[in-house]
Amino acid sequence: MKKPFLFIFSVLTYYLGFGQTNPVQNLTWSHYYDYSNYRNIFSLYWNEPETPHNELIGYNIYRGNELYKFQTTTSVGCNPDWGVTSGCDFLTQAFTVYVKAVYEGNIESEAVSYTINGPALDIKDISSKPITVAPNPVKDIINFSEEVSNIRISDISGKIIKQFSNSEKSVNLSKLAKGTYILSATAKTGETINKKFIKELVVHY
Repeated sequence: MKKPFLFIFSVLTYYLGFGQTNPVQNLTWSHYYDYSNYRNIFSLYWNEPETPHNELIGYNIYRGNELYKFQTTTSVGCNPDWGVTSGCDFLTQAFTVYVKAVYEGNIESEAVSYTINGPALDIKDISSKPITVAPNPVKDIINFSEEVSNIRISDISGKIIKQFSNSEKSVNLSKLAKGTYILSATAKTGETINKKFIKELVVHY
């Protein structure tokens, strides 16, 4: 009886631990127009595929049907102020982007896609008042000049650290580790705002 049991166990272990080419998770696009310098600032980022999976070697990024690049990191973007310039030639027109995980043997996963509407128009002439975010640096509560939604806190690599799904005029960041972060949110007008801020250490006496 032991041999059949061991055989079944071995087969299950193989299929549960190997032979899986899972797709990337949480593909997200962040984009706005920096009208002080007349340029598009954007970031495409995602999370590693769900485990267990085969040996992962990197990711293929496609613009439509054409391979844009292979890379081992989980984001591509353009923000010269933060030293992110490797993807500044990525956004040239409207297209659908596909990201595929690449496993050992150059085996690609199922694609995860996002439709990009192309470079943002220059919004420097829009009369709406910009949303302010304060204080910066922040120790605990960060405030917005008006209610915003879809609030996301990311590190400078684009990895999402914290999210708030409800509409808010302030959020509590007291438990956030000390460092530099990117805050993204959606205004009532539909405009996406992106702010760089510094989180300071909260000292309790």
